[in-house]
Amino acid sequence: MIKMIATDLDGTMLKNDWSVSGLNVKAVEKAKEQGIRWMTITGRSYRGAVLLMQQYGIRCEYVLMNGAEFRDEDGKLIFSEDMNSEKAEKVCRKLDAEGIKFEINTDHGDYATTKEMKYADFLEAGWKQIFEKNYKIRKILCFSKDTEKIKRLKQEIYEETGLSVLSSFADNIEVTAPKAQKGIMLKRVAEYYDIKSEEVIVFGDGWNDLSMIEQFPESYAMKNGTKELKERAAHITEYTNEESGVGKTVLKLLK
Repeated sequence: MIKMIATDLDGTMLKNDWSVSGLNVKAVEKAKEQGIRWMTITGRSYRGAVLLMQQYGIRCEYVLMNGAEFRDEDGKLIFSEDMNSEKAEKVCRKLDAEGIKFEINTDHGDYATTKEMKYADFLEAGWKQIFEKNYKIRKILCFSKDTEKIKRLKQEIYEETGLSVLSSFADNIEVTAPKAQKGIMLKRVAEYYDIKSEEVIVFGDGWNDLSMIEQFPESYAMKNGTKELKERAAHITEYTNEESGVGKTVLKLLK
């Protein structure tokens, strides 16, 4: 019996233009009509996720920032995994020294060292003020077209801090606390609701979805997903994110 459906956003629930198809919206509605919990599980912050979903009238629960937060349908914070402040500051110093702009997701909001981050406030006075104010750090995110630099920095950050260092895309780095992983947090949420692992269906497409694909037996890798994810998932969707792969699969399962 299905009691929860958890789906990634980018490359999974969302089309490449960040829109949600009508079929995907219909799948959410049908699942909720049957009493199934719908969980959006994403690397995005609450601000970056909820504004997208609200455009389509979707009201759901959220596992955010790769597992750093769990929020209910009202946006209330239920669980969180904060980074060690000293280690987080070390990451920021390293990225700054490399000339890479970055975003910091905190318990007080989302901030960035560039105005290019759509869902974050620009830090005019610099990133150090976040640590001077003792904000709790949930995630550090950056992008660079230099993918070789990204690969090197991912390895160095992990070796120097022991933090969780993942990517949603080849050109980005997402740093969180070691236990802030999608699979770990979703498992915690399922236990919170007394839902067994086999009663959860998960959908993902990228490297940061591996932990939940491995934690839950009823796992679906998107047809457009990475090779590694498709090799480890129990199932592969017949359709891509551009073809409403999530919606078509869910509607078929709920017939």
